[in-house]
Amino acid sequence: MTLHAHSLRTTNQRIEGYLNAHPALRPRYEQARAIRRILRKSNNYDLTSRCNLFCEGCFYFEGDDYKRAAEDMDDAHWDTFFAAQAAAGVSFGFFAGAEPGLAQERLLRAAKHIPRGAIHTNGTLRIRPEIPYSIQISVWGDEDTTKHFRGGNVFWKSIRNFANDPRACFVFTINPNNLSQLPGVVRILQDYGHRIMFNYFSPTQSYLEKIACGADNDKDYFRISSSATNMLFDTGSLLRARAVVNELIGQYPATVLQSRAFNDAVTAPGPLYSLDDSGIARNCNGRNFAWHQGYRVDMQPSDAKCCMPNVDCAQCRLYTIAIASFIFQPERFLDTAQTFEGWLDICEQFARVYLGQREPVPMGEAAMSFAILVAP
Repeated sequence: MTLHAHSLRTTNQRIEGYLNAHPALRPRYEQARAIRRILRKSNNYDLTSRCNLFCEGCFYFEGDDYKRAAEDMDDAHWDTFFAAQAAAGVSFGFFAGAEPGLAQERLLRAAKHIPRGAIHTNGTLRIRPEIPYSIQISVWGDEDTTKHFRGGNVFWKSIRNFANDPRACFVFTINPNNLSQLPGVVRILQDYGHRIMFNYFSPTQSYLEKIACGADNDKDYFRISSSATNMLFDTGSLLRARAVVNELIGQYPATVLQSRAFNDAVTAPGPLYSLDDSGIARNCNGRNFAWHQGYRVDMQPSDAKCCMPNVDCAQCRLYTIAIASFIFQPERFLDTAQTFEGWLDICEQFARVYLGQREPVPMGEAAMSFAILVAP
């Protein structure tokens, strides 16, 4: 028996032991398995190299990978491309860019062929109602802070753009300088009927190099940072952020979609992933492996390390990559029955954020609605 097979057998045995000891967890485990099947082959698509904001430390532009592809502007080519992706068995699509809201015809073409997916947008443009994907809207703080970090005053615009849109979820990118604003932003979003979860700023290698060498500020994506004042977490600020988010999880259970188990896992000090000798993550589900592939704006498969190639693996806490990794790594959460239940919470968090109430989950011959997962 290979080491991998032995590890898998041990993981399955421990899970089965917890399910036998706690039978009420078995239906939730079957749902978790259904979620894994939905993600069995999930690809990442950069739809455009255009954007209408200048976010500090931009994951897309603060680095050179985007320069390696010229955007294909023919939407008919994208239709053919997504048809081929569906034929190859893609079960879920993550749509980003730069700003995918600037390429909505391509989103429509994708939806013809890949029925499940998520759009990662800055919220400045309404996403057409016929596009069925979940919508992840980034927010960086209150009105003034958003303008400071993003180069545009888009806080209220994004809230208005997605009023009463069941596809939408706001994603607050936390850094040590905007932590105090979390409670106020959550209250505002609750008042407007929106939902929210949290992302932790993860620097690109370029951003880190500029901080380290004391680079001068520019007019684009390194406008305000310095070696003295920047968006990098240390252990103390990371644990303070964990505490604030956990308090909000308890205080606003219908508004905050983050599970405590996910928040605790993603804020564990040190790297989230096992790193090889070159500092590249080995066990990250955002990597370009057989089950996941990133595509650049020329529709060619990326030869970079992952779907966020500019981000430094050692400091990556990006929520989309982390939650996909955790879902396929239950062995991280098998110390006790309680931590195993936390893993089930993480799987259900994915369902709430990325699938909503509309998506049935096949369970053998039956089907269970995710409405069960999001019911108060």
